[in-house]
Amino acid sequence: MTKLKTPVRPRGRGIGEGNVPPRYRGGDGEGHEQPFDRFQAARLGLYIFLGAITTMFGALAVLYLLRTPARADFAFQMPKLAWFSTALILLSSIPCQMALNAARVEHLRGVWRGLLLTLMLGVLFLMLQLGSWGEVARQLQGAPAHFFTAMFYVISAIHGLHLLGGLVFVAILLYQAQVAQRVNPQSVELGAIYWHFLGILWAALFAVMLIK
Repeated sequence: MTKLKTPVRPRGRGIGEGNVPPRYRGGDGEGHEQPFDRFQAARLGLYIFLGAITTMFGALAVLYLLRTPARADFAFQMPKLAWFSTALILLSSIPCQMALNAARVEHLRGVWRGLLLTLMLGVLFLMLQLGSWGEVARQLQGAPAHFFTAMFYVISAIHGLHLLGGLVFVAILLYQAQVAQRVNPQSVELGAIYWHFLGILWAALFAVMLIK
């Protein structure tokens, strides 16, 4: 009688044995769990969040551009203060990057100076944005708000709320550097990525709203 041969299951990377789940095999061939990298996970989550923000503001920008041909019929000029605030938010990336460079070499004093200057410029940016709202209101001179002024309010307000969240994070890092005398360079890097993104984002939105 011919014996039936039981097929041999291949064994290798990612192949389980019976009911035992497959094990991760590292470079040494031994099964072990791959270590969880919190920083890489946090950075990936940040990139996903930034992608969502880009999509939202991109939709607003497209909506604005679709109505651009009708802009000549409405009184709206970009507030002069908005030019200063745009330059300010772009310049604030310099001390933010300085703080990150200092954190990488564990220079707490440099981290503190960079974060403090970033915080001050961020607060000044928000104040100038509020002043821009006042300029837009004076342009209307009692006339009802129209699409373009409403879009300026909406875009600047949503961006300002996101920047306010960044200021809170910067303040926390500033506290760690000054009071707790410790700072995590990875946390500073995440904050710097977010801050640089907000600066570039506002510059792009500002350019879109200049289109006539």
